[in-house]
Amino acid sequence: MKRFVLGTASALLLATSFVQPGQAVVNTVQESTGEQSTLVATKDVVSSGNFVTVKKQSTGSAQIISKDGKRYLELSSDFSTGKGPDVKVVLYRDSSTPESIEEGSYLSLALLEQFNGKQLFAIPDDVNLDEYGSVAIWCKQFNVTFGYAPLK
Repeated sequence: MKRFVLGTASALLLATSFVQPGQAVVNTVQESTGEQSTLVATKDVVSSGNFVTVKKQSTGSAQIISKDGKRYLELSSDFSTGKGPDVKVVLYRDSSTPESIEEGSYLSLALLEQFNGKQLFAIPDDVNLDEYGSVAIWCKQFNVTFGYAPLK
């Protein structure tokens, strides 16, 4: 079923009312008319998991999403981890990440931007996600994993 909404400039807005699993629903309100319509954003969840604490309390979840042809690692709005220096977001080869990790067993995506809240990190196009089983929050300076989320 499709819904049509007529705007003040006689523009036609087409919004589908079927939402596929993993897609986000966005509600919009037209300023001039106050009419509300529902749009479906193109965001597909590829894999996800909840954080497990290893060395420092880590909570929330992580998911790999595909959005507009690009892949991203998204930390949830309730994500939280301990503080430390040189903390990185990494993809780790196994589904669980040990306290210390070896060179070559992970792919560093970026420095952690903040220690809590929703964050988005680009995943390079040439990365084969089948080679990685978890995402970890890892302190490079001391080679300590704060926490990890197995990706399913």
